[in-house]
Amino acid sequence: MKFTAISFPGRSRRKEALNRGFTIIEVMIAIFIFALVLTAIYSTWFGILKGTKSGTTAAAAVQRSRIAMRAIEDAFLTMVMFNDNLKHYWFITEANGDFSGASFVARLPASFPGVGRYGDQIVRRVSFATRPGAEGNYELVMSQAPMLLATNSGVVEPYSLVLAKDVSLFMLEYYDIQKGEWYTDWVNTNTLPKLIRITLGQGKSKSGNYTPQDIVTRIVAAPAQPVIGVQTGPAMNQQNLGTNLNPNLNPNLNNPNLNNPNYNNPNFNNPNLNRNKGNRFQ
Repeated sequence: MKFTAISFPGRSRRKEALNRGFTIIEVMIAIFIFALVLTAIYSTWFGILKGTKSGTTAAAAVQRSRIAMRAIEDAFLTMVMFNDNLKHYWFITEANGDFSGASFVARLPASFPGVGRYGDQIVRRVSFATRPGAEGNYELVMSQAPMLLATNSGVVEPYSLVLAKDVSLFMLEYYDIQKGEWYTDWVNTNTLPKLIRITLGQGKSKSGNYTPQDIVTRIVAAPAQPVIGVQTGPAMNQQNLGTNLNPNLNPNLNNPNLNNPNYNNPNFNNPNLNRNKGNRFQ
């Protein structure tokens, strides 16, 4: 007896479909979709890194600008000048376009940057100026040294510190009380200005011109004025009186003639002295 095999066409087609692989077009489409996903992930991650770097750079620039303005204000607020040795206390300024500079003597506070470099010699000549930086922009540099330190000989260099980078504007203006105007140059080197206007600009605007991106302006009222007289030591009356409050130990304490300019004058009690007011100027 002979049997004939019966075939089912639908089952064979399903078996062929299961054994068949992906075509080249399907593989390319899958790779393209995978590339799109990777590009989106990379773009998002790159944007996060760029934003973080920009934020860090902006925060550092703002911090540097704040420190620079604080240092300049502290220096101008502690200016000193003595007429006895005026050659050591010149107030020197310069102006060139958008950049200014100044050099003067100040009694620096304890919080001033670099104040511990020279020990307790806090009376120093401080200078502020701009110079070209390594990246092609300008830097604001502060230098300081003790007043009598011979820094011009080249043997000893003053201490320098970069206060701000990417400086596009640094302007120092001085107010002339007599004329009522602001000037970028102070020609009276033997006097101190009453008001100083400080303008610091960093970066450049996106418009392509030379306008600074960030501008900070401060006005400082300098309390110091040139001191006339001896620089050190107490006054003459204080030196005679001393600090002893006991009249028995200091006989000059209650002396009514101590502040008299004619005290110890041999002609003060001379009865023969001509006191005729009419002949005073003869």
